[in-house]
Amino acid sequence: MLFVDDEPALLNCYKQMLEGKFDITTAASGEEGLLALSTRGPFAAVVSDMQMTGMDGVQFLKRAREITPSTMRLLLTGRLDLKGAVNAVNEGCVFRMLMKPCDRSVLTHTITEALDCYHRREEERVHIEVPVRLRRTVAGSKAQSVHTVDISNSGVRLARVEENLEPGEVVTLECGHREADFRVVWMGEPGTTRDGHVGLACLAADTDLWKLDLRQLHDDKPLMRAHAVQRGLLPQVKPPLRTLDYAGNCIEARMVGGDYYDFLDMGPGEVGFVLADVAGKGIAAALLMASLQGNLHSHYGAGSNDIPRLLALVNRHFFKHTANDRYATLFFGHYSDATRTMEYVNCGHNPPVVLRKGGAIERLKATATVLGLFSEWECSVSHIEFETGDVLSIYTDGITDTIGPKGEEFGEAGLLEALRMNSDLDASWILRNVEGAAQQFRLGEQEDDLTLVIARAV
Repeated sequence: MLFVDDEPALLNCYKQMLEGKFDITTAASGEEGLLALSTRGPFAAVVSDMQMTGMDGVQFLKRAREITPSTMRLLLTGRLDLKGAVNAVNEGCVFRMLMKPCDRSVLTHTITEALDCYHRREEERVHIEVPVRLRRTVAGSKAQSVHTVDISNSGVRLARVEENLEPGEVVTLECGHREADFRVVWMGEPGTTRDGHVGLACLAADTDLWKLDLRQLHDDKPLMRAHAVQRGLLPQVKPPLRTLDYAGNCIEARMVGGDYYDFLDMGPGEVGFVLADVAGKGIAAALLMASLQGNLHSHYGAGSNDIPRLLALVNRHFFKHTANDRYATLFFGHYSDATRTMEYVNCGHNPPVVLRKGGAIERLKATATVLGLFSEWECSVSHIEFETGDVLSIYTDGITDTIGPKGEEFGEAGLLEALRMNSDLDASWILRNVEGAAQQFRLGEQEDDLTLVIARAV
């Protein structure tokens, strides 16, 4: 709670009156209150005096609403007039107006109502496990791979936090390709069920780190919830390249699936292309896909140019944390604008095909085994150069295994035909038309996830 009043005696009175009931911070002016909201918040509720020197209570609460819209706002006034009441409602959007002097029981009851309202409106939490990275500002600290226990529009509870954090400390969370700053609210006590857990409050009210509409994610809709989270983990932006136009898409056979593609920013003019297919279908495969994505993101920032080391770390984690029969095929390509070259490792995945401008075909065959089956894992790195007009297609077998009306497969032949017919178009249009060709070929319902990445040299 934040109390704002330009009379220090009243601030001390509030603290003594409510001692032991609420955690109270005080500010002696509107300006000081705004600073507290920006640097020491978020607060569940703020109580402001109406008549203050410099910035009155309505002006302060109006500004406070802009900084932390979810905070409940209460106004104390010694003189009530119609104009002041209208301004308080319309501009300050106050939850309650109270007359001074205010009895302790009335103030306590009103604050309790405000806090109940705050929790009903802002703390509608969804219990779901999403892999994220946590970064501290403390010198020498490394990014931690953790996961959520529950999330809301205003905060998150994390598990598997190994490094001790300080209450009030500001940290950065990364989810997929998005990030936001959070303040540490509480740390779980050792030996309790919350050991290793930490509660965080989001500092930017307009940040949508999860890309979810939490109001629609009810406990009786687990597939919808998983689908929304999974879509949010796929790339939302494309790092810029001068010499390569590219696009990607995934069409799940069910509401959730085990296919994954990504575009990693590996420095100016350099992009990592990732496409993976996790064994299995449904929620189990989707959870493994999310784990693979989080694991890859937790490692690629440091030493990301060393592809064998990066993928060895990913394999070690995948092997350690999955069942013996779980694995993933994966293609990783590191493209550089400067050389127009892609270094790649193919971990048992379908060979991507390159349709050269002159019509020749090259296949990027496997250079390593799949990820997750073996504790010891090695790979070799190959490379390929691109010239203007060349088209690269990285795909999962949901494309080539599509079954037609006579029981035949769409196959690599169908893929190549669609590429040849559209090779002069932009990458996004090539992708759409290849997907359309496979879907028109298909008889019956889609049986497998269909994921495709197209890159065209320009």
